[in-house]
Amino acid sequence: MKSSLSYVRTDPFCRVLLLVVAGTIPACGGTEPSVGLTTPKVTSIAIAVPPVGGYSVERGYHVTATAVAKNAAGAVVSAPLAWRSSNDKIFTVDISGRIAGVDTGFAVLYATVLDVVSNQVTVRVTFVGPAKIDTIGFSAPAAVSPGATPDSIRAVVTDRAGGPVANARVSFAVTAGGGSISPLIATTTSRGIASAEWKLGSTAGINTATATVLGEDDKVNTLISANSVAFTLKSFAALAAVDGDAQTAQIRAKLAVNPSVKLIDSTGNPRAGVSVTFATTGGGRVASTTVATGANGIASPGAWTLGDATGDQTLVAKVELASLTLHATGTGTAVHYMPNAITAGTFATCGIGTDGLSSCFGEQPKVGDSTFVNRVAPTRTKSAVTFLSIVASPTSPGRFCGVSSAQAVLCWGVNALSDSAGVSFTALAPRAVTSPQAFSQVAPGLVHTCALATDQSAWCWGDNSASQLGDQTTKSRGAPAPVAGGFTFTALAAGYGHTCGLAVDGGVFCWGFNTNAQLGNGTTTNANSPVRVTGTQTFKQISAGQSFTCGLTTAGRAYCWGNLGTGSTAVTSPRTYATAPDFTRISSGAFHTCALTADGTAYCWGDNSVGQLGDSTLVERAAPTAVSTKLKFTSISAGVGHTCGQTADRSVACWGVNKAGELGDSVATAPSRPTPRFIVLDVVP
Repeated sequence: MKSSLSYVRTDPFCRVLLLVVAGTIPACGGTEPSVGLTTPKVTSIAIAVPPVGGYSVERGYHVTATAVAKNAAGAVVSAPLAWRSSNDKIFTVDISGRIAGVDTGFAVLYATVLDVVSNQVTVRVTFVGPAKIDTIGFSAPAAVSPGATPDSIRAVVTDRAGGPVANARVSFAVTAGGGSISPLIATTTSRGIASAEWKLGSTAGINTATATVLGEDDKVNTLISANSVAFTLKSFAALAAVDGDAQTAQIRAKLAVNPSVKLIDSTGNPRAGVSVTFATTGGGRVASTTVATGANGIASPGAWTLGDATGDQTLVAKVELASLTLHATGTGTAVHYMPNAITAGTFATCGIGTDGLSSCFGEQPKVGDSTFVNRVAPTRTKSAVTFLSIVASPTSPGRFCGVSSAQAVLCWGVNALSDSAGVSFTALAPRAVTSPQAFSQVAPGLVHTCALATDQSAWCWGDNSASQLGDQTTKSRGAPAPVAGGFTFTALAAGYGHTCGLAVDGGVFCWGFNTNAQLGNGTTTNANSPVRVTGTQTFKQISAGQSFTCGLTTAGRAYCWGNLGTGSTAVTSPRTYATAPDFTRISSGAFHTCALTADGTAYCWGDNSVGQLGDSTLVERAAPTAVSTKLKFTSISAGVGHTCGQTADRSVACWGVNKAGELGDSVATAPSRPTPRFIVLDVVP
């Protein structure tokens, strides 16, 4: 094969002798093209320049440049380019144009084919990413049980200046002691923090987890010195039962022996003056939930009273990351409260018994037994009337109204009835509303009431200062008067000062107070007669809270409008919840709503300041959140600060605040419950 000396490059970036072998294209450095390839004539090369004027790459990372080669006619041709860096200490570039950041600074990128040189493009290598990783908020506690789950372990990633690095990838791993960790890779927040949940191994001893910063392609970032931090804990049996374990007693009774536990350090010596927390399961309770250890390291919560769950009940003692579970066996069977229907109201609850008679418990005068004594167990109202339904007003101070089997409306509680001038007054026991109409449903508001007649016409009475009676006036009425417009409805719902009706065609019409957009017609203007809620949805149920309204469409989608208390901005037209399941029932309280799925799973959302959502927290929820229970419900009722549901066997479980006994238990026993518990009337041995 014949070779000849044909060309010498003299550009300032590369002075090399190019050897042209027939039919080959030598390149200036880098990888030489293969012998035997033919190359079209290239007259220009243009490297694509990013909008900022050049390429920027983080030290240790890559970015790929692109270029276009053209011939004399301006047509794009395919030709092997030789990519160049003017300073390999700043960045290098391979045959495909992949730039690798080496160290901070600027250098020039260009490409060549034979004697054709591209435009020069500036490449900046930065070091603004991860430079250091450290633990944050981690200290090894003195008491750690095998198998414990610490609060989230956290690592913080910072740059050279000590500032947080967001979106860095951190790998977590268990390196000693067994156990598990999740996630294995976490991304740092805007504060540079990555978190993981770590479950320790089941055997006592040293447990270690590590966090490491990952670089490109989730490979370990080798440019960070000491790129790994360790979390180390020593587990041992820090707590031991002293007394009161493995006892047996009838449910809801005190155990004979007060439980106690002993706390020691890792050398076996007792730890004095350390707070131990005690928590029960099965609805039980202890005299004190937090107790300090004595000089001998022993702490006792006092008397342990069992809950209403037959079988195993537990008492869990905790100190730092150490825990110990004591067991007790409950005997007997709980007799549940099992009415035909249940309604939660304002710090009171009412039910309809199997005989149709009403019983209530909680705050007076809503119990309706003609006394001023709060009741913690279902108490018969002072009425011989049998009821078809009972409904509570969704706002404080509250009252109940019901439709009797004779299709009359009776009410009791605060603002229960109106006199001839429309002025509301309180009733200590159920009293009938004077009207010739036969009613099928009632909807009490704050100081007004509406009811649905058997011919589906709507009638309202009471205060009308916000036009909540819908008769095109603001005149209060002492007796039921027809709602204007001649509408026919299948259901009614009333809030603080507004009323809504579900029309026969599935549309919703509302009237009255509208400051919080609870009428759902796109405005905040009061309406003195029914106005249609915006949208094309067809509803099958409606429910009103204090300043909002909710409904279920025929497809089971929940929509709400107004102000649910989950933010200061009112929703002026129906809004659904994209992540929520379909529902079959819905009920609204003062500032929260609950609904049931087809299988009886309960969801609640809105205000949760007293645990009325039942999700075991006091956190407000803007969207439907599952209630923390395995119970399945056939009905649900949301009150002002509590919620009740019925299971298939008619047993009632309630949750939320227990201001006056509305959960069916004494306030001293349960001032509140963040999860459902059955109402128990008695125990059968």
